[in-house]
Amino acid sequence: MDSNNESRILRGQKARTPRRINGIRRVEAILKAGEEVIAERGYESATMAEIAARSKTHIGSLYRFFPGKESLAIALIDRYRTRLEQVFDTIDSEAFSLSVETLSDRLLGTLHHLQTTGLATLRLMEGHPEWSAKREELRSVALRRIARTLRIHTPSLDEHRARDIALVLLHNMKTRKALSIPSEEGSCSGALQELRRMNFLYLEDILAEPTGKKRRTTDQVEC
Repeated sequence: MDSNNESRILRGQKARTPRRINGIRRVEAILKAGEEVIAERGYESATMAEIAARSKTHIGSLYRFFPGKESLAIALIDRYRTRLEQVFDTIDSEAFSLSVETLSDRLLGTLHHLQTTGLATLRLMEGHPEWSAKREELRSVALRRIARTLRIHTPSLDEHRARDIALVLLHNMKTRKALSIPSEEGSCSGALQELRRMNFLYLEDILAEPTGKKRRTTDQVEC
């Protein structure tokens, strides 16, 4: 799809922002149902009628808030970005005082959580070239936030290197996703534990751990 078509989709009919509490709750129910249906069926197969039924919303009310499936998809992507910013705000509030091991676990766990809870959004963007602008935008936000967290933890870390490290950590998430699938070759939990250790040792080699930030014992990683 060319850039003109992409721009047309992204500029399409916009979702209506609710002002009353009932409307806010209704939109939340619609977005939740939209996430579930798209995660199960994919964007192309998902229908507004099914999303309306799943959210127990009259089809007319659904179209009042979301004039088309594209506007719902954009709302889901924007919602995912808001979640991403919020979870990193939480990490950043305590990043400076965390040990390298704890920081490593928090980053890996946070990225995994975002990947799991935002399955519909990720499927939407990965499977459709027309959403490439939104996909690159989210990737850029994730890299920026990871790099910022690293520099809050270790202020002396060079900005460009922090960005490179963020890219490595983001790619490690793809590895984690693959290792989460049980196989005959080895233990799922064992492989994830090794990835966790690899992630920690990589960061420990780069981030000087100040006195007083003690390493904690290694916990088991669930699949």
